[in-house]
Amino acid sequence: MHQDWNSKNKKKASRITAFLTLLWRRSFLSLAFGSFALLLFSAFLGHGNPPVVAQAQAKPSPLQLFMKKNCFACHSKTNASGGLDLSSTAFRPANSDNFNLWVKVHDRVSSGEMPPKSFPQPSLASRKVFLALLARPLIAVSDAQVKREGRSVLRRMNRYEYENTVRDLLDSPWLQIKEMLPEDGLSARFNKVGSALDVSHVQMSRYLSAADYALREAMTKQSSRPEKTTQRFYTREQRSFVGSAKFSEFNGSPERATFPILGNEADLPALMETGPMTVGVSNPAKRELEAMGVVASAYEPLQPHFDKFRAPVSGHYKLRLKAHTFWAAPDNEKHWWRPSRKQLSAGRTQESVSLYAQLSQQLRKLSTIDVGPQSSVGEVEVDLLKGETVLPDAARFFRSRPPDWHNPLAQKDGQPGVAFGWLEVEGPIYRNWPTRGQSLMFGDLPVKVVGKDRVEVVYKNLDADAIRLIHGFVKRAIRFQVHEEDVQPFVDLFYTARGAGANFTDALITAYTGVLCSPAFVTLEEKAGPLQDHALASRLSYFLLNSEPDAELRLLADKGKLHEGATLSAQAERLLSDPRAHRFVDAFLDYWLDLRKTGNTSPDEILYPDYYLDDYLVESSIEESRAFFAELMHKNLPARHLVASDFVMVNERLASLYDLPGVQGSAIRRVSLPPNSVRGGLLTQASVLKVTSNGTTTSPVLRGAWITERILGRPVPPPPPSIPAVEPDIRGATTIREQLAKHRTDATCNSCHARIDPPGFALESFDVFGGWRDRYRALGEGLKTVGYGKNGQAFVFHAALPVDASGSLQDGRAFKDVRDLKRLLLQDERQIARNLTRQLVTYATGTTVRFGDRSKVEAILDRAKPSGYGVKSLIHALIQSELFRNK
Repeated sequence: MHQDWNSKNKKKASRITAFLTLLWRRSFLSLAFGSFALLLFSAFLGHGNPPVVAQAQAKPSPLQLFMKKNCFACHSKTNASGGLDLSSTAFRPANSDNFNLWVKVHDRVSSGEMPPKSFPQPSLASRKVFLALLARPLIAVSDAQVKREGRSVLRRMNRYEYENTVRDLLDSPWLQIKEMLPEDGLSARFNKVGSALDVSHVQMSRYLSAADYALREAMTKQSSRPEKTTQRFYTREQRSFVGSAKFSEFNGSPERATFPILGNEADLPALMETGPMTVGVSNPAKRELEAMGVVASAYEPLQPHFDKFRAPVSGHYKLRLKAHTFWAAPDNEKHWWRPSRKQLSAGRTQESVSLYAQLSQQLRKLSTIDVGPQSSVGEVEVDLLKGETVLPDAARFFRSRPPDWHNPLAQKDGQPGVAFGWLEVEGPIYRNWPTRGQSLMFGDLPVKVVGKDRVEVVYKNLDADAIRLIHGFVKRAIRFQVHEEDVQPFVDLFYTARGAGANFTDALITAYTGVLCSPAFVTLEEKAGPLQDHALASRLSYFLLNSEPDAELRLLADKGKLHEGATLSAQAERLLSDPRAHRFVDAFLDYWLDLRKTGNTSPDEILYPDYYLDDYLVESSIEESRAFFAELMHKNLPARHLVASDFVMVNERLASLYDLPGVQGSAIRRVSLPPNSVRGGLLTQASVLKVTSNGTTTSPVLRGAWITERILGRPVPPPPPSIPAVEPDIRGATTIREQLAKHRTDATCNSCHARIDPPGFALESFDVFGGWRDRYRALGEGLKTVGYGKNGQAFVFHAALPVDASGSLQDGRAFKDVRDLKRLLLQDERQIARNLTRQLVTYATGTTVRFGDRSKVEAILDRAKPSGYGVKSLIHALIQSELFRNK
């Protein structure tokens, strides 16, 4: 969508690149020296620490005695199970690998996993002493490193943060620059950890391109405030609607055509081409009854859109869509699933219509409105990019795929349809003029139009205006107190651009581009120790808004008041109530739960044709998970709801999937569950169950590992590279449980599978998109299930072997289904809350929970315990903690 900025002006790019390279080198010089010094220090410490066991001592320590009695049988020179020989392993925690090894030993002993249950067990007292003695030096090393460097490292914004920050800075929420930047590195599954967020020449080039594009998009293209316009676009005057009404050699099927409608009846003259397609302005009353109907979803080759509308500029708009539902009778008795375009009547259904912004072949979801038998006008407010049009999609309807499709919604007496009358567009709507982005960049200087979509700023005094504007921009863009030496490099860049022939406007854009690509803007800088107020403002804002601090946070930081406990708590509460707080929920769940991957796989068109091509279900499932977490957060519901809740957040489509009656419409809302329901919590949500399957089959291994890691917070090691994956039998002869039973006869495999498979077995009652099942689906011989998929093709699968959702956890506790599993998991509610807290710590501070941080996590839990570990209470307790308030 965007031409590479460097290719348009290589000399300009070269100048800014050279300037930025110098800034970035200066920024990282001290960081690099500090890392080198740490390396030397760690090496020095490492050579000074003797092995825990190997070095002879006059009197063996309790650590040595414990390991000799409980560990060496499996982990010694003669029997190094898993490649681990503890009898000669040195204790050098200043070395990170060695530190991590002893943390693993500590955790295995603490969890009771080691020694194995089949071996004699140490007494509780001796286990406690061993853990305390081992933890003490590990904590000391961890605390010493934090004292020297802080917990987190200097990091750049990830691309989500960068896009949000530029949007808020320029007051241009429509900007789409995230996809212009490279994918971010991940650590601990998040894109917030500094060690994974590198800065390369490729990234700097992309930052330059994105920044220049954003700045120019935020510039007004008019010399005076444009008049707000309201235009109405009738479907009878849109080529894509009207063109689809005519049969051709490429399409002779009514399902792939549009229906000229007058009220609830067929407009036969328009259909048969014996009269005009529209009466136009000559008969306003009749024109309001004209519409174009569809009985299929917008999908190739039927994609009607409002082609006469193109957003004239990027900005904010109001859209109003007039539509209603209708009923199409059968074309004939024999082929009753084929609609007649001549026999139409009043609608019988309510339908959800999704609105998409379309540019070329790219679609971007805007909103969803509900349409019923009575003609109505639905209104939404949206941000559009220049050139985008609007495509309406009757989301529930089928998408015909050859050959010989059959509408799954068709009944013997007809099928539902949606008739679109017109789209009304109001805008672009400007809240301020000049826009805030324009004022930030060019103050009160006038602009003159010098060509199509090209303006130049008219300065009064070149030097004074440039210096004043650059000072103002830097002060607003940089998130700490700015001094003259911070501004001068960008003033110099302005004059460098002027010397190379740039006009006043382009030279300013060059300077601003430099600001938006500088270390001071791109990185979140913090110094070791307690965070100064401006750094604290950034940490709080990038946690809860995923963007820069707003004016109120900056003012409190300027006054030195933000660090005060009551003030910080009040600001956290304010940000949680901010409409932009959805950014936190979206970004946090995208990575903690992998919601961003929900659409990565497509349900198999043969085994799961009822889900295939159902974009609306994908979109709804993501909305459900976000709305569910937001509900827990805003209502401060206990963290146990992550595992089991007595409600779900659903719309009609999801309620249908979950067999919950009485829910209508597209809006996600809270719905109480019947007693003993299998739903409730994250484990049985459609998005989670889809992310943990491949579209063809489900895997207890993947789902069990997901529960173990994402909900319980217990790391699962990757499978050995030499062990092949279990391939499911889609013919239905054997179940995945039977295959895994053979897989687990290997002792190496069983050590992990005994822990991760059982929770996954409990979810086998749910198919690849979360629908309930008592039996697996299979292909081949068998009694076929009757029905048609969203693609219009007949089902060819059959119900195969029964599902067995029972199992036993590694500690021996048995369950018979997912309801039992939830009850078992909730026997340790604190662990559920502990894991959520650890995920929040990583997301909020940009680094994982270290061994020395664990006591601080427990303090957060203690503070939130009176609320039953309420989600909002955990967030507030985290923000008040040492982990959050220190680097």
